[in-house]
Amino acid sequence: MRISLHHISVVALFAFSAPAVGAQATATTTAAQASTADVEREMDSVRKIVRSNRRKIIAVGMDLTAEENQKFWPLYAEYRDSATKQNDRLANIILEYAKNYDTLSDPQALKLMNDYATLDKDRLNLRGAYVKKFGAFLPPKKLMRYFQMEQKLDAIMNYELAGTIPLPQ
Repeated sequence: MRISLHHISVVALFAFSAPAVGAQATATTTAAQASTADVEREMDSVRKIVRSNRRKIIAVGMDLTAEENQKFWPLYAEYRDSATKQNDRLANIILEYAKNYDTLSDPQALKLMNDYATLDKDRLNLRGAYVKKFGAFLPPKKLMRYFQMEQKLDAIMNYELAGTIPLPQ
């Protein structure tokens, strides 16, 4: 299936709405002066946009048959629930960093990096497990399409978050 102009429009609309939220928050505070509350508000805003539009974008882009549709959405909900829990872990890592930004010690930085590396491994393991589960009923190209869409949506969210997180001093 080719991606139609409608699919591109939906994704583009979403892609352009998320940066607008980030730009608004960035204009009000500098990265180095962002308080924990500012970081938390920014993360919540971006996460709400992604969460509210993700299912719609996936639905438009997947072109599922009736049989695939029946199996896909319950598994999708299960996968997204697990992925959301991992995103919550990321939010906690970022908030811990923001809370300690001005006084971040080397041991704290190392702990945060280890927590982040563990989260990355857990994300890969989750994706691998669900590639097998979705692959049990989706043809390989649809399976690939789904996980590419997930990655692109995650990239939008990560891009926005990256703009709000200052580098350590």
